[in-house]
Amino acid sequence: MIMLSCLPECDEEDESNRNQPESVTEEKPKEKESFFLSWYKHHLRNFYQAFKFPKGSSHVKPDDDDGLERNPMQSKEEATIIVQQAIIIPEISDPSLLLTEQCRRSLYTSLPALVQGRKWVLLYSTWRHGISLSTLYRKSLLWPGLSLLVVGDRKGSVFGGLVEAPLLPTDNKYQGTNSTFVFSDKSGQPTIYRPTGANRFYTLCSKDFLALGGGGRFALYLDSELLHGSSACSETYGNSCLANSQDFDVKEVELWGFVYGSKYDEILALSRTTESICRWS
Repeated sequence: MIMLSCLPECDEEDESNRNQPESVTEEKPKEKESFFLSWYKHHLRNFYQAFKFPKGSSHVKPDDDDGLERNPMQSKEEATIIVQQAIIIPEISDPSLLLTEQCRRSLYTSLPALVQGRKWVLLYSTWRHGISLSTLYRKSLLWPGLSLLVVGDRKGSVFGGLVEAPLLPTDNKYQGTNSTFVFSDKSGQPTIYRPTGANRFYTLCSKDFLALGGGGRFALYLDSELLHGSSACSETYGNSCLANSQDFDVKEVELWGFVYGSKYDEILALSRTTESICRWS
């Protein structure tokens, strides 16, 4: 009897609970992606498609899951430039007379990871330190490791290579490692030539000349006065002629070092000490 008398109360309580409105937690609307993130994803997708599908391919399927607008598929070169422009490159100590911003971005992405992120210091230049191969060798002692040698000829070509510093004159003995490369910039987009593995003739330093590559012909040759040079196919890098012609007249030479932030001010001050300066028109 006691149990039966409790049943109505339980039923009333259950009925009361059923009539009680359930609490609803409203979901906050998902925040929209920032404009920059959407832009980056959009161009990254174009970059992927440009490499995965050849131009004119009918196999590219639109993907509208993220609601982004689609542009016509870009070429590999355009996609590469877009990705490079999104990369933040390190500080440069002085304006270069040879490297454009786009050229420097392209070369930066080709550098070994070991030196990426370091600041660029102009260790040597003909316009500041004078026309002298011995001075170039001496300035390369300021910062050991990978350095970028850049040469400009009087026909407007820019070329050079990644070398191992310090550059020390030796008797027909090559130096350097397979981290080096040579490059040519004739059209605003540098072409990189890396070691083929055919030999180890990376850099040859002499009191009379500086040469990169070997095996038949030098990829790049500069005389002791840094006035004349030549370029030809080399077995070391498998390159074509880096300049517009095999023989050329030098206009400017620059050597860039990649320096830690903690040493930047010290090396910068040392690099700006001048010796005999000679300029030409």
